[in-house]
Amino acid sequence: MGARRITRLVPPDRRVKGLGGARGRRLLQVRKLVAPILQVPITLRTATGLELRITGDPVDEQIAQHVLGPHRDEYFPAHGGRIPAAPCILDIGGHHGLYAAAALHEYPGSRIICVEPSANALPDLRANLKLNGFESRARVVNAALAAHSGKALLRHTAEGSWGASLYEDDAVTDSSEDVTLVPLDEVLRGDRPDILKCNAEGAEYSLFDQLADSDLRPAFMVVMVHPEFGDLDRLEHQAESMGYELSRHGPDHHPAFHMWKNRAPS
Repeated sequence: MGARRITRLVPPDRRVKGLGGARGRRLLQVRKLVAPILQVPITLRTATGLELRITGDPVDEQIAQHVLGPHRDEYFPAHGGRIPAAPCILDIGGHHGLYAAAALHEYPGSRIICVEPSANALPDLRANLKLNGFESRARVVNAALAAHSGKALLRHTAEGSWGASLYEDDAVTDSSEDVTLVPLDEVLRGDRPDILKCNAEGAEYSLFDQLADSDLRPAFMVVMVHPEFGDLDRLEHQAESMGYELSRHGPDHHPAFHMWKNRAPS
């Protein structure tokens, strides 16, 4: 029986797709079919040599689809030389390191600062960096971005591991963990990012307040905005006033923006 015919027998909601032809996706398909048992990590390998470790967390597959599949240009758009050849990358919301590994692979000679508050995510983040030999090009900050240093509760919800937030209501919180808060200047320690990716469940509002008060202007930013945690219109205005051209992607309830620095601030 051909592979396509077998695929048609798999219920649509249990098919593995959108992984850009990476090797390992058939093992991932088998694992998905026998879920929740035998949820061992699966390594995907692209034709260009990037390796991504997909844990039993279903969120990993969704992120892999974003960085490998037909929508990967939402993270890695054509830049026409507007990004330096060896950029400094700031990844706010590092999660399991799938974006970090893909970004370091995409931009040879780059280095990355991964900001991830959850201690539970760190082993998987470091595993994806190690799998690709990227440990020396990455610095991991185990903290949540905030306006001031301190401590807070990171609240976990039924949305999955990428939905943990400092700003969720107690009513939808399944569990929580104590995390450290750090402002942007402590995260950077003098580094100046050329690329910034932020998917941090509400921390984007503090990020833009701090960017607006500084002279930091990354060449390119991809920012996932969570309107339930702040003022989306104000954030867009801040970006435009700093000289960014914005294009909007994704659904209205979780919009993502490409922001290119291309003019003097107003």
